[in-house]
Parts: sequence; C-alpha cells; structure tokens
Amino acid sequence: MTEAGIHLAIILASTGVLFGVFAVIFAVKKEKACKLIGGFNFFTEAQQAKYDKAAIARDYQKLFTVWTIGAFVFAPLCLWLDWWAFGAAFILFLFSLGKEMHIDAEKAFEKYKL
Repeated sequence: MTEAGIHLAIILASTGVLFGVFAVIFAVKKEKACKLIGGFNFFTEAQQAKYDKAAIARDYQKLFTVWTIGAFVFAPLCLWLDWWAFGAAFILFLFSLGKEMHIDAEKAFEKYKL
C-alpha cells in the first residue's frame, strides 16, 4: 500500500459518495430532478412535456448507481494496484459517459419522447 494508492482510493471513494448523492436525488425527487440534467434543463416547459421525465429520472438514477458501485469497487483496488486500478476505473467511466453524451440535446433525449 503506497501513499499514492491511498490518495487515489480516497479520490475514488469521494467520487462514489458524490455519485451516490445524485443517485439518491434522482430516486427521491424523480421527475423534478430532471432539472439537473444538462441539455434537458434548457428546454422550455412545453418542450419538456413532450418527454417521459419518469423514465429519464429512472435511467439517470441507474447510471449514477452504477457509477457509485464502480467507484467503491475500484477504490480498495487502488490500495493494491495504485494507478492501474484508478486508470481502469477512469477509462470505464469515460466509456460509459461517452455513451450518454450528445452534442444535440434533442438527440440525447429522443428515446424518451412520448
């Protein structure tokens, strides 16, 4: 266990706590939490009414839950594998984030249209 591994584990665990907070916010607030989603919050009320907010909130809750679990799985691995575990966690996070990112907000939420 190196000092770098301890710091990396703390970073991942802190990130996991942050993702967990967002997962809870989306679980509790449901449709109201959609205001936190970049792109969707720029839609007018009339535009937002065209989308299934419950499904959006549910999907984002699942996404943040998966990220939380991933952070807490890789945090102890950082104590043992240092930068290798942190790098693997970061690459997996970027891969899953890349699947969710879109330049056009309409395209990002088209699967939720009513």
